Amino acid sequence: MSAAGASIVRILSQYLARWESRGGELRVDAEYVDDALAILQRLRSDGLPRYEDRFFQLLHDQSHRNIGELARTIRKAPAEIRSRIDPVNDSLRRSAFDTDRWLRIDVRERRSPAAADLLDDLTRITSGGWDVEQRPAAEERFERMAAVLERLASKEPADQRWQRQVLDTRLHVGFIGVEIDGAGEARNYHDSSSGLSGGQAQKLVFFCLAAALRYQLAPDGADLPRYGTVILDEAFDRADSAYTRRALDVFAQFGFHMVLATPLKLLGTLEEYIGGAVTVSIRDRMHTELSLIEFDDVGSA
Repeated sequence: MSAAGASIVRILSQYLARWESRGGELRVDAEYVDDALAILQRLRSDGLPRYEDRFFQLLHDQSHRNIGELARTIRKAPAEIRSRIDPVNDSLRRSAFDTDRWLRIDVRERRSPAAADLLDDLTRITSGGWDVEQRPAAEERFERMAAVLERLASKEPADQRWQRQVLDTRLHVGFIGVEIDGAGEARNYHDSSSGLSGGQAQKLVFFCLAAALRYQLAPDGADLPRYGTVILDEAFDRADSAYTRRALDVFAQFGFHMVLATPLKLLGTLEEYIGGAVTVSIRDRMHTELSLIEFDDVGSA
């Protein structure tokens, strides 16, 4: 009797140490053996082992299907972005960036520590098995997965900032502008516009913009866009004449037809780029009048 009582106390102690929520029904005392047996019978009649096996099977399927797919999507995003940049680079190669120089955009992976940590967590969740022999480790992975999913679904501002940081894969890459020569050798690098003069930085920005537009609008392999009209409202209204000329030089080089709504003060600068001009006047916010400016008069306007 003494040995049996000690065994009951030991079993109840181990059970309640793991399942603290049962403390309201049981005590570590041999007198509670009938209550403990009733709980055991209820668990057996409910088929707990079968549900537990089903639970771990779902964990296995869902972790490998959904968590694994999330990890794969994040990891392969830089390669997909790189493939989308390739046609833009094809467009860039059709127009010289400078004398005997062409521009190429390289994609570099730049994952933040938060994104790298998430990928590590996803790898730990999907690694290993979920069978009976590995249940303790599987339960640890489940707790990790629950914590990740809870944070991904959170509406807290800090968690939403984290979500954007780890899920917006555009933030996982950086872009480098590389000047190459005719042999394809790199001659200069542009990690940003820092270190460039104002004019150089402007040219770099407009060159990439025009190449991207031509990629979108030109048939494959064509030098000129199929639809080449670019309309700019309030174009260059705060820019100086040098800036305006650099931008228009680039768009003209890429074969675009420009329609500009701009202040009269820029007509002198735009003269060599346009084939005609019209002034628009609005009276009382209701009546609009158009007046054609003869091309020969543009330069003296």
